[in-house]
Amino acid sequence: MPAVDPAHDGTASRLASLYRSHCEALLRFLSRKVGRHEASDLMHEAFIRVARSEQGQIVFNNERAFLFQIAANLAVDHNRAQMRQSRLLMPVEIDDLLAVADEGPGPDRQALGRLDLQRLGAALRELPPRRAEAFRLSRIEGLSHASIAARLGVSLRTVEAEVRMALDHCADRLRPSRIPD
Repeated sequence: MPAVDPAHDGTASRLASLYRSHCEALLRFLSRKVGRHEASDLMHEAFIRVARSEQGQIVFNNERAFLFQIAANLAVDHNRAQMRQSRLLMPVEIDDLLAVADEGPGPDRQALGRLDLQRLGAALRELPPRRAEAFRLSRIEGLSHASIAARLGVSLRTVEAEVRMALDHCADRLRPSRIPD
């Protein structure tokens, strides 16, 4: 049979008595501070802290006051954490956010971009198949000209010429038409 430490046995019985005496009152107290759901967890944490303080031989005159002070401090800490997590923006912060310029393209620029993409697609469809493939592999897939030459079975100079001619063709098709003054 294991030896019983009389000091530990006395501390455990005092904690059990403290729990039985003040559990319901502490739960009501914490429920008013943080709500019923969180109150139970904080109540148990308060009793754990009292137990730790007794193990560290902290002497206190009024156990009930000590327990409730720990619980009050836990409630304050809990509420501060909740405020940090769900803090609403202050009016000045909202004004600052609204003052930030939108650097994205506006609807007119987006429409022009879609039109340019359609025009590029049409220009690429006008190219001979090998030229279009060389352009796609170079500019869209990002392959080197040497890799493209090996894939298409042509010389490096041929790939360079095909890509250059494809770029020139697309530039001509995408160039805005001049309106006479």
